[in-house]
Amino acid sequence: MLNRISGLLIAIAGAILYFWIIPDQTESSNFGWLKPSTLPDILSIIMVFLGLLHFCFPTGKAEMDGKILLRLIFIFVLCVASVFLMNFVGFIYIAPILVLIIMILIGERRPLWLFSSIILVPASLWIIVVFVLERSLP
Repeated sequence: MLNRISGLLIAIAGAILYFWIIPDQTESSNFGWLKPSTLPDILSIIMVFLGLLHFCFPTGKAEMDGKILLRLIFIFVLCVASVFLMNFVGFIYIAPILVLIIMILIGERRPLWLFSSIILVPASLWIIVVFVLERSLP
């Protein structure tokens, strides 16, 4: 039963992306051979198709661990709160803290990995978005 539910949830998420989030959050452009929404649209259609396929033909055994589910919910709420805070404080200040908290939650304790990740991951994202894609971050 959990297999069918997970397949249905993935299909619903893909449909929400395709019909609501992608049209609302992508800009239209009149230049270039690839529209900004093309790849996200294709991937959301694939999500719907594979979710429905999994719903119709579930395989394997699905189990739900309450402890892992609570951790997942906490990480989701943390990410939503971080996106909200980025509007007020800014990406460059919130992203390293978010990376650090998530890495500690998944069990990473090595100081070199923690330090390099809280610097390299947000910096890489910032460079790609601001300089390569020429978009601004909050």
